[in-house]
Amino acid sequence: MLKPIGLTHGHYECRVLDETLPIFTDLLAMKVVERSQGQAVVQHPNTSWRLVVHEGGPDAPDKPQNNHYGVRVAHAAEIDAAFAYLDAHKARYKLRVARPRAQHFANSLYFREPGGNTLEIEYYDPQAAAEGRSIAAPHWQRELSESEFPGRGYVPQALTHGTLECNDKDASAAFYRDVLGLQIAGGGRISVYVKHDATPWYLVVLPIPKRKKPLRPVNRLTLTMASADEVEKAHRELSGISSLEVQPMDDASFLFADLDRNWWEVRS
Repeated sequence: MLKPIGLTHGHYECRVLDETLPIFTDLLAMKVVERSQGQAVVQHPNTSWRLVVHEGGPDAPDKPQNNHYGVRVAHAAEIDAAFAYLDAHKARYKLRVARPRAQHFANSLYFREPGGNTLEIEYYDPQAAAEGRSIAAPHWQRELSESEFPGRGYVPQALTHGTLECNDKDASAAFYRDVLGLQIAGGGRISVYVKHDATPWYLVVLPIPKRKKPLRPVNRLTLTMASADEVEKAHRELSGISSLEVQPMDDASFLFADLDRNWWEVRS
């Protein structure tokens, strides 16, 4: 079993950085912390998890809605406020915005950005955490104020989750737990939640029959190990599993595709 010290990065493919980065900064309260040719790193001030945004050009494909990232707000009324704001500014940001929809304990707003990706703004009723759904607890130590993200009527408080598609959620959950060393943080009849035990952000793993659009390697998640020796050990271990596609080592890191053709990076 791998022993990662963190689930530290998500990797996100868009078409044009100059179109997609304002979605994160202007609409999701995130900051661009690094930028170089063809990619940028964004981060929410309440979340150490980073998103590496890769510019894929005009041919970068649309991703399924089930492969998205989500932020959370602290108050129920903010979901309607977020819908009103995004809908009013959809032409400026080239968005497609769906009306909010309620699920058990949660209310979510989904929108599509011009880079071919879906993003989510969610609210979780505190009763969900009170009844034992650990992922529903606040992901922040200090709630950002309206003055720190003014004029929208809503304040994203954290980047909380990403999502993955799978074929068999029980088999995938066992792989993430017993091979990758991650924690199963709950779930139900439909999905399972996977996370590193040191941090609150999580992955929602959803079984999707007859999957049609596995993601490309540029859309991946990063597990960070304590040392280069641990990366090499992980490479040997995963290379011994015939059902995985494991790429060669490259500068103390490597990529592999899991049981469901979701891509991961292991690095020190």
